[in-house]
Amino acid sequence: METKYGLRIVTADNLFKILGNQGIQPWPQIQPPMNLEDYLAGDLTERQLEEVRRFAPKNEVVFLRDSQGRPFTGFRHVGKNWATVFAPLDDDLVPIVCEFKHGAEVISIGLPSGVPGRQEVNLEDPIAESARREFLEETGIEIEQLIPLSGPEGIPISGRQSTQRYFPFLGRPKTPISPSERKPDKTEFLKAVLIPLKEWLKLIEEGKVTEVSAISTTFLALWQLGRLKVIQ
Repeated sequence: METKYGLRIVTADNLFKILGNQGIQPWPQIQPPMNLEDYLAGDLTERQLEEVRRFAPKNEVVFLRDSQGRPFTGFRHVGKNWATVFAPLDDDLVPIVCEFKHGAEVISIGLPSGVPGRQEVNLEDPIAESARREFLEETGIEIEQLIPLSGPEGIPISGRQSTQRYFPFLGRPKTPISPSERKPDKTEFLKAVLIPLKEWLKLIEEGKVTEVSAISTTFLALWQLGRLKVIQ
């Protein structure tokens, strides 16, 4: 088993087998989904109510005037903004994280990401600070420099349906790399691995990378690094 910095090195061909051996696999449904209103109408425990307060989708109504001067009423999901980091290491090894995500019910293959926590919300740049922290927690590797790959407003994930945006970064690890204990959030069941850049691009080409933010961040970072060929 080949490892580096305490992380398993994988390829596009063996990734899912290795993930399965590490317990990353689809979770079976124990009953059909129901809408939130019906769930809240049930006899919920205090723990279940706290889960609703913390994790249930938040929605709002917006009142605008359209381009022809007519009143417009819109509905949108209010989500938390997050940061995503592409940080190639020596030997062109890319840290990625993998977990089952219940929204789309898929094994999510993506880049280290996260939202600002309480310790960051009042800082000058909470998104960048959360990017540093999440990368360290998920991979055990410290980031020395972050280069923004978008404008200050980030990139909307669904301009019509959601307020949520992601902020892509190119990360430069602190050298020499001295890995520490990985500490993902208690609500996360993820595994971090290393994959050669060519194998990562192969996964993307084969449609096996489910996180669109990971794909765009990868290509924005490669453009920043001068490693994309452009047709003249």
